Amino acid sequence: MNTHAERFVLLSVLGLFLMMPAVTGSPYGLGSEANQGCLCHTQVDSVSVQLAGLPDGYEANTTYALTLTVTSDVAQEQNESQGGFRLTASNGTFEFNDSEIQYLDGGLTHRLNGTYQRVWNLSWISPSDTSSRTDFVINGNAVNGNGDTSGDAWATASYAIAGIDFEGDLMPSEGINGLDPGDRILLLVALVGIVALLWTTSKK
Repeated sequence: MNTHAERFVLLSVLGLFLMMPAVTGSPYGLGSEANQGCLCHTQVDSVSVQLAGLPDGYEANTTYALTLTVTSDVAQEQNESQGGFRLTASNGTFEFNDSEIQYLDGGLTHRLNGTYQRVWNLSWISPSDTSSRTDFVINGNAVNGNGDTSGDAWATASYAIAGIDFEGDLMPSEGINGLDPGDRILLLVALVGIVALLWTTSKK
């Protein structure tokens, strides 16, 4: 392999790493680095995330009780971490139990005490502008409590709701803060391919 080709591969790998969010799973909660998902875990179809309690159309400055649930066949171990989440909303404010949930980098995430479950209760206070729309993006993680990423899995969900006076499109956004899941998968595949190419050529 010639020097120019080696430099190209190394720069490509470096560029992909810089483009990807550096996500490290943490029982203490995650900030904006987790807005793209729990990339240190596996995204699988057997995991789902629901945010129940959202209204069809919100009134001004109204409190809505919400339940965030991560459903998965990943085994739950008593007295061990079972799950976590990252929740962002484009409008409104949140109220929550401080022992289980925290506000971090413009969104909500679990605290250590909040990882021993897969259901979290919170409240969302709607904005005063009833002609606005609000986008919610949730990344939920189901973990088996072994202290490693093996056997864990995550999923993402998006919701779009509107004020009672909203006029416009309510299709959910691809994501408030970055790439959609399909783009993330392509990015990861490209990274794996380049790393494999580099390792193969280095053996020659």
